[in-house]
Amino acid sequence: MKKHALTAERIVPWAIVLLFFLAFALISRWTPAAGDDWVYAVGGRYHNPLVRAAEMYFSWSGRFLSELYGYLVTPHKNLWNLLNPCLFTGIFCLILKLAEGKTKVHPIASALLLALLVFSVPYRLRMQTYTWMMGTTYVIPLFLFLLDMVLMKEWILEGKNHLFFCILLNFCVPLYMENAAALMVGADLLILIDLYWIRKDPQKSRQMLVLLLAAAAGACIILFSPGAHARLIGDQAAFHSLSISQKLALNFPLFLEHTYTDNRWLMAILSIVLIAVIFQSSRRIEKPKEAAVLMLICAFSPILNLGGVYLLETIAMVLTMVLYETDSFRKQEELFYLLCALGADLVMLASPIFDSRSSLYTVFLMFLLAELLFESVSCSRKSVRFLIIGVLGVLSVIRGLSYYQLYHMVHSITIKRNQEIAYYQTHPDAGEAWLIAYPDESIHSPNVLQGDETHDRFFKEYYYLNQDLELKFYYLKEYTAEQIFASD
Repeated sequence: MKKHALTAERIVPWAIVLLFFLAFALISRWTPAAGDDWVYAVGGRYHNPLVRAAEMYFSWSGRFLSELYGYLVTPHKNLWNLLNPCLFTGIFCLILKLAEGKTKVHPIASALLLALLVFSVPYRLRMQTYTWMMGTTYVIPLFLFLLDMVLMKEWILEGKNHLFFCILLNFCVPLYMENAAALMVGADLLILIDLYWIRKDPQKSRQMLVLLLAAAAGACIILFSPGAHARLIGDQAAFHSLSISQKLALNFPLFLEHTYTDNRWLMAILSIVLIAVIFQSSRRIEKPKEAAVLMLICAFSPILNLGGVYLLETIAMVLTMVLYETDSFRKQEELFYLLCALGADLVMLASPIFDSRSSLYTVFLMFLLAELLFESVSCSRKSVRFLIIGVLGVLSVIRGLSYYQLYHMVHSITIKRNQEIAYYQTHPDAGEAWLIAYPDESIHSPNVLQGDETHDRFFKEYYYLNQDLELKFYYLKEYTAEQIFASD
């Protein structure tokens, strides 16, 4: 029996990884190009991607590698159909790798828990990052950051030398996104402090300083780009003119929303895991009142779902890690990733655009924190372990099926719209082009809004339509297969 159990613990997590990959491959294939995808695809179709990315750096955006990705990949949807599931599966595996302790305590349950978390994000975060080609510019730096953290962990604990690859990662990640740059610099600074003042390792400290300088160089390139400055004093002049206190007042509610209140599944699961950590700790008996207060805070926070209460729970998280985590390195990891997660959203307080997609790093680092805490919970009773696996398995399947139903509907709408587009390609003088609209909260920016001249133009160019056509998008009362294909 023990041999069979060990075999299952090795095979089942990999089966979950495979199913996870197939799920993302399916929803990626079923999702059409939308919004800025049309803009970058047309730009990459007719121009040199490297030249266009350089032009954007000097005129619009400092995100050089993100711009280069846009012009290189979006013209090739089939390439993205493979790239997207590979990136998310890589992120999935890297989080599981980072969450491992000296032994894999809950290999099956941890994989199921992570799958449940990934398929339970807020709809806006899902739309803007999971199945939007230009949203992948946020996903790539997350993958590279987690890869860097795995290499750093191997370097610190096992002495494996990955210096060249880490320098490359530390320099490149900031070139994708501003808050990714801040995340990388902040993480490097925390690790340097740990190596110099806590571990007192001068050799590793000097190497870590090199990595920090590489990240800082990348951050300077993106933050001081001519294009970013031009955009800030042009399109974002109103925000730029605000005082620091006014910017904070404007963005702090968004910080609470994107970090906490939007993520109800994440915060509920994190709260349950925190309660389990406190409850199973032998130190709970020494100070039962303090433990009871912390558990009550964690229990009521997801029920009330208020930003201020979650700030209180964040303090409870820190106290739980400090008081009830017995493994010193594990404690450092948990505090490190909590600081990184919060920092990635806190820097957005100074940003003129703070949307859900900017919180991808925070949300996934909180996933990692939940996994770290979950792996530190001991559970010797087989019946309880099977119950946890069963509950997580059922919830993961339910959430996965909701994605299947949603994106199957999107696929059906895409088939219908492509049929309509094909008609107007052969009838360029029709005057008006009536196209089926995707429902709100399904995918990001699939319909051209009235007055949006940029997307109107590039939609027509992307699909080789006459620029004189007037685009009309019609909605259905119900988006069943029968209604979609019966619509005129």
